[in-house]
Amino acid sequence: MTIQQAVSLIIITHGGGPMVENLLTSIAIHTEMAHEIVVFDNNSPDDTADRVQRHSSNPRLIRSARNLGYGAGINSAVRIASSDDIVIMNSDLRVTPGWLPPLVAALNENHVAIASPIYCDAEENPQETGAVITADGHVHKHAAPVIGLQPVDHISAACWAFKKSWFESIGGFNPAFGLGYYEDVDVASLCSHYKRSVVVVDSSRVIHEENGSFETTQTRHLSHRNHARNATRWQWLYKGNFSRHTHTNAAISNGQVAIVGHYPDLTRELQAKYLSVTQLASIEELETRGHRDDVIVVDGDHELVESKAPRAEVTSPHDIYKALKRAGICLNSIPPRPLFSSISNVRSQRW
Repeated sequence: MTIQQAVSLIIITHGGGPMVENLLTSIAIHTEMAHEIVVFDNNSPDDTADRVQRHSSNPRLIRSARNLGYGAGINSAVRIASSDDIVIMNSDLRVTPGWLPPLVAALNENHVAIASPIYCDAEENPQETGAVITADGHVHKHAAPVIGLQPVDHISAACWAFKKSWFESIGGFNPAFGLGYYEDVDVASLCSHYKRSVVVVDSSRVIHEENGSFETTQTRHLSHRNHARNATRWQWLYKGNFSRHTHTNAAISNGQVAIVGHYPDLTRELQAKYLSVTQLASIEELETRGHRDDVIVVDGDHELVESKAPRAEVTSPHDIYKALKRAGICLNSIPPRPLFSSISNVRSQRW
């Protein structure tokens, strides 16, 4: 007879062996609740899998012959997990004392499908406590105060707790998103459709040392593609979010542009084409943007900007239209609106 584990902790890896070791060690120190650890290694190009196998916490290691991406890796690991209580985890996390019981307890609330901790930086300051999804399908992270179980549109899937039975009932993460992000936004939108909640738990915190997954031109393009794919699938759900916007972002647009510096004429020109444009005083302000921009306009220091916003196309003011094209943004003086063909595709799931 199989012994039911209290919680199955699932970690997805693709390189970054020392970070994974730090996570495993922090789990061993700060997790008193009975648990198993399943590590799904997405064909790491280094010795990450060997480091996991040698770790004293004795995790269960699954080696994939190729990089399946985060979503498909999670789906594979969930299938073999022993418990109905699942926590999926990025490898760039470190847990803190008492982090796990509040997440598991939240899953006992009937309306809760997904429970997430507060994501903190290395100094344990709140870094992300949720996100708003606006009508254009863009995700706007925030660090607003959390009290109890705080329902949110979305929060990054760096650390999600959910029931295995529920996750399998929705088919898991959609593998069509591949390696380019947005599979978690898709699942959060599915929760909203079925009147289930994604909640952030105020008494659970983890340290998230974001390591910049979007490092290549290919993954940037995949991210833009997946945003369009997700927005098309769920535009009927998001269309009620016109009043939701954060900072100076428009609630509906053809794309997101951040301009570093003072370019009022360019700003008006882009806004006339229904682009969401945010003006920033300095490059440092990009750190609060949460990778939400499709294109960033800056005069110089492109390498520094790319390090702070790796998923965005970075361009100088005079090359803005080429950058918009690379980002897959089609300019139009007519505001985006749901088309009958798109709605039909959504309903039939042909997208």
